[in-house]
Amino acid sequence: MIAHHPEKGRFMISGIFIQYGIAGAILLDMTLEERIDITDKRLVLKIPGTSADPHINEVISLMSHDPRPRRVEYWVRKLARHYNKYKRQVLAGLANKRMVRIEERKFLGLIPYRRSYLIESYTRSNLVRQLKNELLTTTRELSSSNMAIAGLIEACRMHRILSDDREELKNIRSRLKKIIKESPVSDAVSQTISQVQAAIITSVTAAIVASTAGGRH
Repeated sequence: MIAHHPEKGRFMISGIFIQYGIAGAILLDMTLEERIDITDKRLVLKIPGTSADPHINEVISLMSHDPRPRRVEYWVRKLARHYNKYKRQVLAGLANKRMVRIEERKFLGLIPYRRSYLIESYTRSNLVRQLKNELLTTTRELSSSNMAIAGLIEACRMHRILSDDREELKNIRSRLKKIIKESPVSDAVSQTISQVQAAIITSVTAAIVASTAGGRH
């Protein structure tokens, strides 16, 4: 919702950030539902039961059938490879809630593609406003869900979605870095959120470096 353009049928960040952001968001959702945990720096499935979200069910199945626990970075990169499917599932879920309208189109009348449009932008605008206010005006500890979203904003470089004012952007970036660096890791949820955030940032950075290097050849 935050990354989606409020009026146009597109996202406001580049594809590579959407790719890893969706992968990270799935793992963060599972963290907040306390379905996964970190043990010896490896992600462990705690609750293998079903979810109302098809993309989470698929990830539960993948983890259940994996022969051994894997590092968080492994799962971020594995899910990122199939992000188009997960993106369709997430958008379909938002469409079922009547928050998004999906249009089926064809390029040159032959190649099918989709466009998604927010049906009402109040929910997104309200979420952006609340996050911005929390980051700029409060010093108290963020809730687990807002800490997860803040990490995604930093990892996917979505700062300008919150503000285009130079001074505000400077303060937002500073606050986000502080939150990620100093966030409490006393409980399993906070620790897993921190590990997922770090894995997203590492994976995005590696992907950007690889694509830049490839462009030089």
